[in-house]
Formats: sequence, C-alpha cells, structure tokens
Amino acid sequence: MQAQVLSAVVYRVTRTINYGHKYVVDVKYAGNGGVCVSVVNSKGTRNINPQDSSIRHFFFGESCLPFMDESTERFILLDKESLFYRYIHEEYKMQFERTKIIFGMKSNVSKEYSPTRIALCNDNAILICLWNHQVNERSMGKVIKISFRGETFFELETQKNKPLFTCPNYIAENGNEDICVSDVNAVVVTDAGGLLRFRYKGLSDDPQFDPYGICCDSQNNIIIADMMKNRIHMIDENGEFLHYIQYKDMNKPRALCIDEDDNLYVGEWSSEEIKVLSRQ
Repeated sequence: MQAQVLSAVVYRVTRTINYGHKYVVDVKYAGNGGVCVSVVNSKGTRNINPQDSSIRHFFFGESCLPFMDESTERFILLDKESLFYRYIHEEYKMQFERTKIIFGMKSNVSKEYSPTRIALCNDNAILICLWNHQVNERSMGKVIKISFRGETFFELETQKNKPLFTCPNYIAENGNEDICVSDVNAVVVTDAGGLLRFRYKGLSDDPQFDPYGICCDSQNNIIIADMMKNRIHMIDENGEFLHYIQYKDMNKPRALCIDEDDNLYVGEWSSEEIKVLSRQ
C-alpha cells in the first residue's frame, strides 16, 4: 500500500541545545541525549567551550563521529587528507592527540579527491564521501566503505559507465543497509552493494532541490534538510515523498541526526542551537 502523501507535519520542539556558535557543519548523536557538533571556523575563533552538558564534544571544521570502545570515548575525525582516531584528553576537552591514521588520501585514493563527510555503518564500517574539487561537468565524486583498519570494502563511482555522484556531501546508512547520499540537486540511494535504487530530486513543483544533512528513522524513512528552501523532507525507503517536517521558528536547517526514539536533532546554519524535535 502506498504511503499517504501529506503536505506537512508539524513537529514539536522538545528542547534546545545551545553551542554558542553559528554555521554548524555537522551534528552526530552521541547517546543519552548528547551530541557532537562541528562548525565552520569563522574569524579565527578557536576557544569556544559550550556550557550545555548535552554538547559532548565540539569541533571546528571537521566532521566528527563518536563511538564507544571499552568505556573510553573515542572519535573518528575527518580532515582534508586523512581519517584518523583521536583520543580526548580527560581534563581539557578542546585538546586532542592524533593516535592512529585509519585512511590516508594520498596512499589510498587519488590525491585529486578529498573527503567531505563520513558516516558509521550498522556493521561498524565507515562510509566516506569524496569529491574532486572540480566544478560543472568536471565535478565528480565517489563513496567508499572501509573498515576501522583501513581495509576498503568497495568504491562507488560509476554505474553503466555513468557517474553516480557529482559532489557527494552528507551520507547515512539506512536500516535496510541502503546508502543514502546528498548530492547536487538530488539524494542518491544505492543498495548495500552499490546498485542504484533511485534518485530523489524533490517534488515536481519545486524548481530546485538542494539537499544537505540526511538521516534515517526506525521505519527506514529518509529525512533530508533543504537548507536554502528552509525545508525538511521525509521520504520512504523507496523514494516516495511522505511530508515536509515543520517546526516553530525554523531557520535554515542544515545538519541532522536522530536518536533511538526517533527524536530528530536539527542543527541550523544561522542559529547557535540545535533543536530537538518529536512528532506531535
């Protein structure tokens, strides 16, 4: 039975998490209602230490991915050249030590590509979006899946000699193991093996769809931030539009994550807080 199409569903803002800095890049759920936040480093600011206890860790210009290992907080962080572990210093939350490079761009991938975003898979592997920093027709990207030891499972780049991606940005793995990628003017969804399932390009009456943050709920629905249009789309696992998510005082939603109870965490580009939403 096809899902009923609704124009919009209003969600309730249950709480806000203030991190005191505009221009959020990414937000990751860290368990127990906490999040890790990465932001653009504007005007040389380096020393913000958020007072909100829900902010587990705070990063400038990097995509962070928290996970637990033997009761020690450990993070995967992404920079321009490598994916690496950093262990947090117990006393100074803003200081880190690089301990192990998992994946180096120069050794594992052509140096023409650099990473844009990462996601953790259900099998504890890592998905990485890569882009060649070209524009227009020369812009190309790929998605790779690696283990924590740096072993490459696969690279998704073309299908039937046609590029899968133009500039892959945000990425998430769905509960059905589909790989969901925000690309230029489309969300590209492949199955676990990299076979293209569909491209979602927004609704037909929307002249331009510009997806950013992406996450998936417990029903395998895909939630997509359309920052420039000030919208959040929800589609089902087959790419059918379900509804827009609306909430009070929406302000350029960019980064998304979701918790085990399907509460949606929205990082707004022009705001200094993350809004936690639940369906009314």
